[in-house]
Amino acid sequence: MTNRVIMDKFIEFCEDYLDLSNPFTIHLTKDREDVTTTAYYDIHKSHICVYIKDRAIMDVMRSVAHELVHHLQNQNGELKGNAEEGADGSPIENEANAKAGEIIRVFGKQNPEIYTNNK
Repeated sequence: MTNRVIMDKFIEFCEDYLDLSNPFTIHLTKDREDVTTTAYYDIHKSHICVYIKDRAIMDVMRSVAHELVHHLQNQNGELKGNAEEGADGSPIENEANAKAGEIIRVFGKQNPEIYTNNK
């Protein structure tokens, strides 16, 4: 299975797993000008951008899952756009980190090939 097929399957899995009902877009980019960090979520546009160059598929998937948790938080009215929401160790970030790890584990049990694809 190609990385693109795995990623499409993973995004669909996340959408179901998180019960996402609001639309969102995801942009996977190799261009550093598109994103200065690993990934980000725009709460106003419901848009996710993830940097993928030279990253293992598992790492990219975890970033996607993390940002989709932020989309869920936005969908549930938990995000207000305050800078402190994205601070390291904040409840919002801690939830996104923990849930992303959970999603990867559950998906990985169903799709063990993700542990052998490198990029």
